[in-house]
Amino acid sequence: MKCTLSYLAGLMTLVLGTSAPAWAQDPTVQLKLGAFAQTTDATVSSGNDTGGTDLSLQTLGHDDSQTNFWVSGKWQFAERWQLWGNISQFDSEGSVDENFYFEFGDLDIPADIDSVEGELNIDSTFNADLYIVNLGYELYQSPALKIDAGLGIHVVEFGLSMDVELQANDRTESLGSESSEVTAPLPNIVLFGQWNITERIEASTTLGWLSLNYDDYDGELTALELEIDYALTDHFGIGAGYRYIDYGVTKHGERLTSSFDSLFEGPTVYAVMRF
Repeated sequence: MKCTLSYLAGLMTLVLGTSAPAWAQDPTVQLKLGAFAQTTDATVSSGNDTGGTDLSLQTLGHDDSQTNFWVSGKWQFAERWQLWGNISQFDSEGSVDENFYFEFGDLDIPADIDSVEGELNIDSTFNADLYIVNLGYELYQSPALKIDAGLGIHVVEFGLSMDVELQANDRTESLGSESSEVTAPLPNIVLFGQWNITERIEASTTLGWLSLNYDDYDGELTALELEIDYALTDHFGIGAGYRYIDYGVTKHGERLTSSFDSLFEGPTVYAVMRF
């Protein structure tokens, strides 16, 4: 036991020792690959002027937590200018056997469905693909602190599809299938801060926000990200953080109005390369 403790103490001294290499100075390119253990709270509706029935993923039998992968990159293409991007995807499937009235697109479950003998079986698939690009400009820099501000765009692709069947008297009757999709570019204001705590430990935070109406879209976005990087070598490190991304997108079509309100939040871990 004493040998094990001595070994662990020596390993920690080696890892945390001040003689270890620091981050590459003024890297031009940074790449991150991570996993996001996210909790998802999403509500979807599709209908006429009323927008249809608000359906949550939990009501449709989806899990509210899932781990997904993401990738991001940053390019310092000028002394005070940087370009940053992030790609992440979320897919979820759910099934529920329960009788309840709702409207979704052209799918209209009868209001008296509770009185029907048998059960509704609702199979659904939800997807959210997020593509982010931000252009940042350095406002302030000191040996330990850096603050950037910029403009960006979040391209969000939301989709929900479902198949509904009525199972009664040993028979299965299809009540129909329906899907709703919204793809919207959402411009946003971005504020980025970076704090070099030690030569090998760096903390950063990113805040993005928007609220606007344009063409057939109504959009809202609040994004907060906190991260801490730890340098293992000059060019490679690991990190952990927390993300909070709240989207609200409504598309007013010629016949139907579709709305997606989605909140993604949770811890994230990643590997980072700089060169």
